Order: sequence, then C-alpha cells, then structure tokens
Amino acid sequence: MRLLEFLYHLSGAIMLLCSFVNIGMTFYLGRTKMKEVDQLVLGHTIAHDSIFYQLLRFPQYGGAFSSFWLARRTKLLYLRDHFDPNFQRPFIITFYILATGGISMVLLIILDQFS
Repeated sequence: MRLLEFLYHLSGAIMLLCSFVNIGMTFYLGRTKMKEVDQLVLGHTIAHDSIFYQLLRFPQYGGAFSSFWLARRTKLLYLRDHFDPNFQRPFIITFYILATGGISMVLLIILDQFS
C-alpha cells in the first residue's frame, strides 16, 4: 500500500512539474518562434495571440517536428524540411514534456482508483 501512495504522489509531482514547464515554454515559444511557424503554416501571423490558443496549436507543431508519421498525418511534412534542427529542438523537447505530463496524469487517475 505504501508503494501505491508513493507512486501516486510521484506521478502528481511529475504532472505538476510538467505543467509548469509547458506553460513557461509555451510563453517563450509563443512569443519568439511560433510566429515564424504560423507565417509558414497559416500564411500570416496572429497579432494578439492568447496563451490558450497557443496551447492548442503547440502539440500540432511539436508533433510535426518530432515525428515523421505525425507530420505526414497532419499534412505538415514541409515544416520538417523548412526549419533547421536547432529551431525545432525546443518544440520537440516541450512536446515530449507535454506527453510525459499527460501520461503521469493518466497514471494518477488510475492510481486514485486503487487507493
């Protein structure tokens, strides 16, 4: 029983840490690099972009940069060729942190049923 409690608290801490890092990185990337990606994908930049709209677009761009399959599936394969790997790296890292936070949130929900 103590192992389940430890895993419950650990997954909760990981989820919170990933949430704060993702929000911070979305602020940073949204103000610096996401405008360049929007210019290529949408054809224009969004002047007054909110953090909520950035949080919705971010997994799409991060997934396209991180996986060839996701880029082909979302028809954003040209993004991988247009931007260099140094530009793509923060999107990829933040996308994987987002996935880690999501997995730990699901684990937290499952462990909550057992405790």
